[in-house]
Amino acid sequence: MASNVQISCTYQPDEDRILMRARLTDKDARMWFTRRMSLQFLASIGKIFEHLNGIEAQPVDQRKAVTEFRRDAAVAQANFKTPYNEEGLEPFPADGPLLVKKVNVSALKDGGVLLTLTGGGPDGVRLKLGEKELHAVVHMLRQTADKAQWALSAHAGMQAEIATRGSAPKQLLN
Repeated sequence: MASNVQISCTYQPDEDRILMRARLTDKDARMWFTRRMSLQFLASIGKIFEHLNGIEAQPVDQRKAVTEFRRDAAVAQANFKTPYNEEGLEPFPADGPLLVKKVNVSALKDGGVLLTLTGGGPDGVRLKLGEKELHAVVHMLRQTADKAQWALSAHAGMQAEIATRGSAPKQLLN
């Protein structure tokens, strides 16, 4: 899908945000991910992988196993060692990183996805990624959130359980 995709994620403690950077053709796209936005993105991404793999109709255990297998293979092949290279790139947006308020993920006909990250204005960042690159981005975001001690995996697990179970039954306090 996307050759020479270079993306980095670093935690910025003074902002309590994750700075995601993506090397576009001639721009260094810089985006802030808050804890809340990271949690929403990570909690919903499983459905995207199920769609990409064409396994939505399979039993939950099979979907989970296939997704984990493909994730492990993608992460094993990814190059996380090469430092991010911003040389010769124009910063985008020019006035500082985009505070991501919405992430839209669209499936492409070629099997990849289009990630559209937007803030308050009309400009946003569009990243065309294959399944392997998307797995790598999710992996980096999770690792960076773990280093920030955001404990997203606990919250994402609770959100996924609520989504599959439906709304909680009403309880009365006496």
